[in-house]
Amino acid sequence: MKITSREMLLGWLAGFVMLTAVSLWICGPKVKIWRELNGRSGTVARRIEVAEHLVAQKAEWNKRLRDVAQKLTKYPPDQDVTADYLKILENIVKENNVTLSQRVPQKEKRHDILYSLTINCTWEAELGDLVRFLYALGQQKTTMDVDDLNISLVGGGKNRLKGNFAFVGLYTRTGAPSAQQKKEEIPRKNN
Repeated sequence: MKITSREMLLGWLAGFVMLTAVSLWICGPKVKIWRELNGRSGTVARRIEVAEHLVAQKAEWNKRLRDVAQKLTKYPPDQDVTADYLKILENIVKENNVTLSQRVPQKEKRHDILYSLTINCTWEAELGDLVRFLYALGQQKTTMDVDDLNISLVGGGKNRLKGNFAFVGLYTRTGAPSAQQKKEEIPRKNN
């Protein structure tokens, strides 16, 4: 039996189609993985670039950290700071015509060598007074901030606002920690 040129062409074409199908079946997942790795390498390259940029700014960040550390108030280990921060808050509130209807101090939280005290407050004021209050808060020599500020209009009160916020005071402790603080410390794992 003799193979005609037409049959030869169809055989070659069928072989080529089968070879292409087998190649796609074997190499298709590999190409997909290669594309994912290529995309990840771009993301990793951008992260490395950002990290190198941050490392280059190390001196600036250290200076900022020293400035903030100098601004932190230092208290003895056993002193309750709630009264001090309530007094600071009351003075700023009175100077700026903000009415605090509720002040709820939370328990002091320790973050390594840094401590924070949160006071949840409900307030009422005009917009200008609120802005002056927030500005005056930022101008204090102690490190404090307002967190979770919520604002809404007072019903029937023209230009009056009300809401709540969390007043957060940050400070450090000097001297040896008290027995209570030693109990609260979480043991660190050695890496």
